[in-house]
This record gives sequence, C-alpha cells and structure tokens, in this order.
Amino acid sequence: MLQSDIAKIMSLFSLTLVSTLFLVGSVGGKPNGLTLWLIHRDSPDSPFFQSSLTCKKEKTGKFVSQSNHRASYLSNVSSNSVHPQIVRPQVDIQSFSYIVKVGIGTFKATPTYKEYYLEMDTGSTLSWMQCEGCTRCFKQTPGPFPKNSSKSFRPILCEDGLCRPKICDGKYCSYSVRYLDGSYTYGILAKETFCFNSNTSKIEKVESLIFGCGKKNNIRFLDQNTNKVAGIIGLGWGQFSFVTQIHSVSDGRFSYCFPVINQYTRRPRQRIPMTYLRFGADIPQKRGLSSTTLKRIENQSQYHLDLRGISLNRRKLNIDAAVFALRRTGHRGGCIIDNSGTIYTRIIKPAYVILRRELEKHFSRFSNLRRFRGNSQLGVNFCYERQKPEGFENLPSITFHFKGLNADLVVQSEGCFEVVDKYHSPNNREYFCLAMAPSDVNSVIGAHQQTNQRFIYDMKNNRLFFHPEVCSKNA
Repeated sequence: MLQSDIAKIMSLFSLTLVSTLFLVGSVGGKPNGLTLWLIHRDSPDSPFFQSSLTCKKEKTGKFVSQSNHRASYLSNVSSNSVHPQIVRPQVDIQSFSYIVKVGIGTFKATPTYKEYYLEMDTGSTLSWMQCEGCTRCFKQTPGPFPKNSSKSFRPILCEDGLCRPKICDGKYCSYSVRYLDGSYTYGILAKETFCFNSNTSKIEKVESLIFGCGKKNNIRFLDQNTNKVAGIIGLGWGQFSFVTQIHSVSDGRFSYCFPVINQYTRRPRQRIPMTYLRFGADIPQKRGLSSTTLKRIENQSQYHLDLRGISLNRRKLNIDAAVFALRRTGHRGGCIIDNSGTIYTRIIKPAYVILRRELEKHFSRFSNLRRFRGNSQLGVNFCYERQKPEGFENLPSITFHFKGLNADLVVQSEGCFEVVDKYHSPNNREYFCLAMAPSDVNSVIGAHQQTNQRFIYDMKNNRLFFHPEVCSKNA
C-alpha cells in the first residue's frame, strides 16, 4: 500500500473519531431535577456548525495526542480541593467533549444575563471563565465577562472561611490553573448567578455559584479567530463542583448516554442523534443496572474505578489484576473514567499487549484480512484492510471487568473499533482500527468506549451505575 494511501485512510479515521457535542441549555426538569440538551458540533443546530468541518480538517490527528496528554494529566494531577494548584492538559479543538451554554450575571438589559459557552469537564472541580479586565486574554466571542457591570457578582475575600489555605490576590481569594504544555489561567474566586432556560420559558437560576474569574489566561480554545468558548464548567469531585453546588437539584447525581457517532450517522440527510445531560430526579429510573465503586483518591477531582480484568468476545484474558492497581508512588496505575479529553480508551501497557496479541489470534482466522500499521503519529496502529465491506459485523466486543457483582462494561464493536468503508477510502477498500491505545501511565475509559451505555454518577453514595442503552432514543 502506498504511504499516501495510508495517510489518507488515517486522515479519514481521524475525521470519523471526533465526537464533540455541545450542551446548549435546559430543556426541562422535575422540581428536583435538571435536564440539559446536547447537540453534536456537526449538527445544523450547533453554534459552531459553519466552521466545524474546517476546524476538524485543520486539526486532523490531534485526538490521539490529546488523549495522551489527558492520560498523563490524570495520573499527575495534584489535590483539587478548595483553592488548588490545578493541573490540566492542553486545551484545543480535541480537548473537550461537551460545551454548556449558560446565562451568567445580572444586568440592566433583556435578557438580564450574558450568555457564554463553557467546556464541560468531569475531571475538574472548579468552574472558571475569562473576565473583563484580564491582563492576558485569549480571543473569544462574545468578549470576556463584564464582572463590574453585574449586580450579582461578589468576589470572595481572603478572610472568608472558603479561602483556606489562603491564596490571595490583594484582598481577594485567588485560584491558579496550569496546563501540562505550560498554558494557564489565573484569577480570583467569586460568586455569581448562573441561569438556564426551561421548557416552560422560565429562567431557572442558580444563585451564588462559586467560580473562577480569569485575569491572566494563556490558553488556546478552538481557532483563535472564531473561538466561542469562555472557560470551564467542572463536574468532578469537590466542594466547588457544579454538581455539588446545585445539590438541591442534583442530589449529588448526574447522568449521560452518548450516542454512537461514526461515518454512518454522519451521512447526508441522516440527522445526528441528540442526547441529554440529566441531574437528580430527571435521571431515568432503570432496573438491573450494573454498578461499581466510584473512588476519590487523595482529594483529586477525577473519578477512579477499580478495574480487575478484560475479556475479548466474553472470554476473559489472562491478565494479572495487579497490573491495573493504583501505585501510590508517583500516582501511577489505576483506572479513571473520563469523557472530557480522552476520546480513546488508554490501557496500561502490559494489559494492552495481551489484548492486542489475542486480537491478532482472533483476526488470523479470517482469510480476507490484511494487516497494515496505520500511522504511528496518530497512535492508531492496530489496523486491518479487508476486501469485502462488512462495517462493524464480525468485529469482536471487549469487556472491562470492574470490582462488584456483574460489574462488567461490555463495549460492542461500534465502541471498540473505527471503520472507513470503501466509499470513503482512497482505493475502494474497507479498513478498521482498534480505537484503543497503550499507556505507560494508567488506564482511562474514554468517551468513544462509553457510547450506547447509560452512566449514572452517584457522588453521595460513591457508586457508578451503568447499563446498555440505545442512546440515540431520547437519551
């Protein structure tokens, strides 16, 4: 196969694999619940629709690089409690999975709030956004939040009980967020009113929400000339988590169900399925849910799981459970579930080597398959070419076994592999690649492997519930 053909095929893979969605407002909710509508970035409903394809082509291949940065971050993050020195990975077009559109502040205007998009992050506690008067600013539309004009903006003072240990900027409590690539945001902590639209046209308000008001921000969100992202909304563990701060609505619980997004769901005249982020009483009641322990390690904001093993087509592989264990020295090992920056699952290398070897044995039984190495720069290099188009048929499932009774996350072939059919390939052949990669650091269950599964995070009871579900059907 020509090297140029391989490059074209891997480019098609990268365009297929990005499944960025946008959260654009509340669409309903019970008295003690909240439901937010998610829109895929390639949908005509997306505020980024005009530039989405251009951006993806310009950023081809960065999804794997981002997942690598994310895996490294999730193993080296420091304490993320009241006023953390937070460490997060590089932010670019592939670094986020969801954007939330919120109304912020109280102004003498109609509407009385300013609307902004914030990146949703299950791996961070603190929500923050760039504020007017910043001395170092990244480009965004609309401009930074005009805090001085908002009647409800209240900076937190250093003597406030929330500011411990005391990290101050003058008389105000401050925060600091630093990224692995050297980018950062720094500012003060404040309280502000956040607003959401409801299905009754009523504005639901969350008053006195604590967030970070960015003063010095050296970060790249999307394309610098068209960026509409103003900051982060954090859903991780911690006192300042959005989930924790809206406890009267969330009861410490949130849920999502990611639809499968691939070349078939992206075809013309086929609308990309919608889905929802649900809190509290709005979470669907299901029977027969699998569950496992949801861990918080040393006040970190990430959600840790106790991974015990892996199966291929329901046959458990001979992997010592010890390879998945968390090693206290250096905060390495262990397993994290992440949908904010890890598109592909990362598997700790000793386990990945065994999985790959068993996959090679499995595919060796098919005479119509031919191996090719793909593109090492993309990190997706376990790939096959096949003559007869089959889509996801005859591709195996992979199961992750977690601590607990029947706590098995069965990932069907659509979540395990990516396929480029003959109509999109440069030589009229079909190709597929394993949508997972090895890691020297830890294991991370990525967003692609979470498709067609209902996940419910219960922070109060330290449990993660999950169950197979067709997420394109009113999820």
